Amino acid sequence: MNPFKIQKKTKLIQELADLDNDVLEKLVELKKSKKAIAMVTDQQSWQTIKEFIM
Repeated sequence: MNPFKIQKKTKLIQELADLDNDVLEKLVELKKSKKAIAMVTDQQSWQTIKEFIM
């Protein structure tokens, strides 16, 4: 694997580490959903989600 990708993934995981376990469990649940992954990887859907949440 590319060392730059590993470094970036490590940094992202470290940022998530301070979340509550309950929140992390919910994120893992979303990670298991093909529909959720499709929505966050589609740029237009992701923008809509971000606007709704933020």
